[in-house]
Amino acid sequence: MTYTIIATAPTVYQLSSLKAFGMGANKHGNGSFSASQEFDSEDEAKQYLRKRAEMYNSNDPYGTEERLADMYRDIEYGVLTLDAATAHIEEKENE
Repeated sequence: MTYTIIATAPTVYQLSSLKAFGMGANKHGNGSFSASQEFDSEDEAKQYLRKRAEMYNSNDPYGTEERLADMYRDIEYGVLTLDAATAHIEEKENE
């Protein structure tokens, strides 16, 4: 099994939010953007999201410990939203 984090931003206006995930960006024909990265385990993927949440929260002048705790809680369900971009973890079987 591999685990992939897939992040999306619906328009170019949310591109900077997508880049906060640190995975680059791919433009799609409908004007949306996405990024993805594979991991060997779900724990590795969640740890990556935790680090991104910590960086995002610490770089935001409005970041709080409460918001970071909310982000950690979301990550336990395999989801993280940074501003206007959302990432989720997908499990994929190896072929």
